[in-house]
Amino acid sequence: MTIVIIDDTTSDIEYCKELLAKNFDNFDVLECFSNPVTGLEYVNTHKPDVLILDMEMPDLSGLDLIKQLKSPSTEVLFYTSHAGFALDAYRSFALGFLLKPINEAEFVGIITKALQRLGRGKNTPIGKDNLKIEFQALENKKVAIPTMGCTYFPKIMDIVRLESVDSYAKIHLSDGNIHLSSYGIKHFEKSLTAPLFFRVHKSHLVNLKRVDKFFPDGTLIMDTGDRIPVARRRRAELLELF
Repeated sequence: MTIVIIDDTTSDIEYCKELLAKNFDNFDVLECFSNPVTGLEYVNTHKPDVLILDMEMPDLSGLDLIKQLKSPSTEVLFYTSHAGFALDAYRSFALGFLLKPINEAEFVGIITKALQRLGRGKNTPIGKDNLKIEFQALENKKVAIPTMGCTYFPKIMDIVRLESVDSYAKIHLSDGNIHLSSYGIKHFEKSLTAPLFFRVHKSHLVNLKRVDKFFPDGTLIMDTGDRIPVARRRRAELLELF
């Protein structure tokens, strides 16, 4: 996995490098930049797997930088000192969003997610007890759910499943509440990924910890009693996750 870090604060760059070296075996920090303009030029030329990016920088902010990104396959991890940028980060389809000072468990969880998206999660040693750390990171992590009226911030672990309704997404929570988001499932799929969530059908994304039963006809029963169809081509992959 190749990584580029862009941050105008040298101490934050060094801390990210320290966390990567401590928790992961297979990565290569190509370059680190304190100048976002120079960093953008490098990223567009070398197209790293992951870009770790500060949101607040002089000359070019993190959000403005990714608008000029010419590498659609590069996953972006934002971090900043201000929680107010969280919704903007999620709307930009970022890999993740962290507040400074960076929490190690959350950082490791997001980088692990990047590795899984790159297709290296099953066969490559990617860290020390990475799945355990990722679940710990998710325990209190929240996700932004924009709706017509306001934006909700439920804990990720409280989301039972997502259901596609036309171009919108219906989010079912463990307390029985249901939110209809103005965004589709694809928007949330970047934040709700393995090992906790799995897309069982083009219209359904489920929390694997809330699965109760699976029947040979392809019906999945959640612990809430909801019945979810599993696409034929996803059934074998689903069973391998348990």
